[in-house]
Amino acid sequence: MTAASVDTLCVRLRARLVAEQLGPGDRLGDERSLAEQLGVPRGQLRAALDRLEAQGLVRRTIGRGGGVQVTDGRIERNLNTIEGLPDIARYQGFHVDTRVLRVELTTAGARERRLLRLPEGATVHRLSRLRLADGRPLSLEESHLPADLFPGLAAQDLGSLYRTLRTVYGVEPEYSDESLELAFADHDQAALLEVDVGSPLVHVRRTATGTGGRPIEAAHEHFVGTRMRFHLRKYGYVHPSTTPPDQLTQPAQHPAQHPAQHQNPRRTS
Repeated sequence: MTAASVDTLCVRLRARLVAEQLGPGDRLGDERSLAEQLGVPRGQLRAALDRLEAQGLVRRTIGRGGGVQVTDGRIERNLNTIEGLPDIARYQGFHVDTRVLRVELTTAGARERRLLRLPEGATVHRLSRLRLADGRPLSLEESHLPADLFPGLAAQDLGSLYRTLRTVYGVEPEYSDESLELAFADHDQAALLEVDVGSPLVHVRRTATGTGGRPIEAAHEHFVGTRMRFHLRKYGYVHPSTTPPDQLTQPAQHPAQHPAQHQNPRRTS
């Protein structure tokens, strides 16, 4: 294998992306089938893919449906599942690090009591985290959790919150209600996310409910708008004029259908 042969293969792969009009998220194939189709050794193919990956053109994903995918550097989050960011990113070939900025035990405020259905005087854990994908800041997340459900949470591994809730406390979300809106980075957010003040952010508000029907988390996240993509599959047509308001916000009864990289989702956050 020579540098020239790798150069030639990179050109062929780029031409294939153009010829097949492949865009972000589209699958190019797995390494074995690509090597066979192109008539090259897998070692040579890997060298070419390494170069294209370094250029931000493709990513190699793992798991069922894994392989080589076209990318624009964004992580795609499927809104039909309750997968956590570390697993979502890992399926798509990214590595996520979590920095815990703050964790405290405090008396619940009025909004926390309302969202988590807590009585006056109840206590909550407040957890702030910064997520990084491949070393680049991706999101800021603040979670509020009932302290009576999760005693001693501050001493646990908080890098993957839902995994800790499941493995340590035996609690996991059955469904979550989320809303998305546009926001703009303030001074503190801009400094942590390494963007300019006023940069567009995707603001996600979430309330997660456990299997017993009790809210287990109220959270809000701010994602860097240029580093994330959201996917949603909708079913049927709802007639607001004839549909009772309470049914407009009920969890979907259809099984979640989502891209191959999200098969067999783990409820981890």
